[in-house]
Amino acid sequence: MVGISLSDVVVRYPVYSSGRQRSILSATANRVSFGRVAQDVGRIPTVTALSGISLELTEGMRLALIGRNGSGKTTFLKMCAGLVLPNEGTIQINGTRAAIINPSAGLDPDKTGRENIEYIGRLLGVSRSERKLLVDDVADFTELGDFLNFPIRTYSSGMTVRLMFALATSIERDILIVDEIIGAGDALFMEKAAKRVRSMFSRAKILILATHSGEVAAQLCTSALWLNSGKAMMAGTPEEVWDAYVHQRPPLGAVA
Repeated sequence: MVGISLSDVVVRYPVYSSGRQRSILSATANRVSFGRVAQDVGRIPTVTALSGISLELTEGMRLALIGRNGSGKTTFLKMCAGLVLPNEGTIQINGTRAAIINPSAGLDPDKTGRENIEYIGRLLGVSRSERKLLVDDVADFTELGDFLNFPIRTYSSGMTVRLMFALATSIERDILIVDEIIGAGDALFMEKAAKRVRSMFSRAKILILATHSGEVAAQLCTSALWLNSGKAMMAGTPEEVWDAYVHQRPPLGAVA
């Protein structure tokens, strides 16, 4: 059974520095993390990105993550994608995962677009015969043409996003993890990308989507979680949580 279970999860990031740099970085980190900086026994300052998060996601659920920048949304996504491990608590994930978080993650700038597609396909366990179909699908969707035969380092940022977006949405997985809906070019391509994403969303067994749009949350998700300074402030329907977030009024009994 596909599912995600989080129990009292805490994620901290160390802030490495020395001497005067350490004191400056510690003070800066304390400010930008809204006071969530502590020091461990080795006197290394750490930023608490997530604190005491517990959540159960079962098949069919679509979760919107809501909160301002620095609230812990991307760390939450990375943890669910297996890119970050919790320092405390437990996370259990059943099912295959696909993540659209960092547009250029995993790409080798010295390899061509076609070589990158082949390489990532192998990493994801795509068979040799299916990799040919993967290349054709990405080529057709991105409309990059002969540029697929050029090194990634020659691509514009928009071309790189197109390629990574196509790769991330070409191979279906049980759990889809998305940090916003990435802008990938002109209006016509954006419309094409949105249609592809919505189709993929509808087929995913579990969706986790970080968004700054209440409309997107309501349209694509069945539930929402409001994060603030790494803590869960409220869980409920997208409409309820968005309204509380906009007016900054977590209800009595809110998750904390």
